[in-house]
Amino acid sequence: MNWKVIAFAALGLAFSFHSQANDKTLQVSGQGIVAAAPDAYTLTMVIEERGAVVGKLNEQANAKLNAVVSFLLSQGVAEQHIQSMSVNLSPWYEHTPNGREHKGFILSRQVRVTSNQLQNYDTVLDGAMKRGINRIDQFEFINSNPEKVYREALIAAVDDAKDRANLIAKQMGVTIAGVISISESMSYNQPPVGVRMRVQQEDAFSLPGQTDTSAAVNVTFAIEN
Repeated sequence: MNWKVIAFAALGLAFSFHSQANDKTLQVSGQGIVAAAPDAYTLTMVIEERGAVVGKLNEQANAKLNAVVSFLLSQGVAEQHIQSMSVNLSPWYEHTPNGREHKGFILSRQVRVTSNQLQNYDTVLDGAMKRGINRIDQFEFINSNPEKVYREALIAAVDDAKDRANLIAKQMGVTIAGVISISESMSYNQPPVGVRMRVQQEDAFSLPGQTDTSAAVNVTFAIEN
């Protein structure tokens, strides 16, 4: 994964000098941002069957499911990353000149897939559709290890705070003597454009963007002349 670490100046900072030498402090804020490209994807696909006999619908859905799962495994998707236990059964009605008419039942089965094979996600989508998938409810590029990315951003935030403190101390003619306190601020993730999408057609795909993960810290340093 290619990560781009950017240290940003905090929106605000404060520093204060007290009359007693051992009370002199410098307060700064630091921020770090890591821009990371997604390294995996997750999608939810649906198999749907309509008819009058529930047992037959279930057999048809299972046959398509087996074909889809076999194909996914052949494309390098790990078995533990394929979930297919969600089944929904609902009445099937259609509007006719004589009013609302009960036609039978709609049986749908969800198949959820997670894979780190980004290079062939389009092949997976094409192949699944050809083997019985009726629609794709959701496709999303994701980062498989968000905590690791956040830690990189946190390190950048701490480095930013130290750099700012040293710069201010130098300009004020004082020396950093140590850290009195440090607190971690809330972080945020900025999703890349086009990462989340709902796919209704076989040829509606998206390219992965980058996700910005941010961390911020507030640090109080002890200073001396």
